[in-house]
Amino acid sequence: MSFALHKYRSARTTTVSPLQVLIQLYQGAIRFMRDGADAIEAGDTAKRGVAFGKAYAIVAELQATLDDATAPELCAQLHSLYDFVLRQITQANTKKDADAARAAVNVMEELLSGWSQLEAQRGAA
Repeated sequence: MSFALHKYRSARTTTVSPLQVLIQLYQGAIRFMRDGADAIEAGDTAKRGVAFGKAYAIVAELQATLDDATAPELCAQLHSLYDFVLRQITQANTKKDADAARAAVNVMEELLSGWSQLEAQRGAA
């Protein structure tokens, strides 16, 4: 686990549920991918690299922490989606392809929507 992610988790896990942490990680990855796309359009190479590096680290960590034993079918689907997102982030960064970043954002937003709906259901229960 990266140092930044560890610090983020340790600061947030004392006040939020694991599902809320997951949602925050998705929100962070989406924000960084958008920042990277904006940096491509602005021609800011340094900001592009930093933003996509952070987004990549979050998504890679999300993928690495999947528990295949608990929900094998869901994890298989998430592995596939995370692989796609990681490839898109790499393409966006290396080829200065803002559309690739937007494709990754779209996938993450769909997943975020599902997790947010689950959180809302749990909150209502």
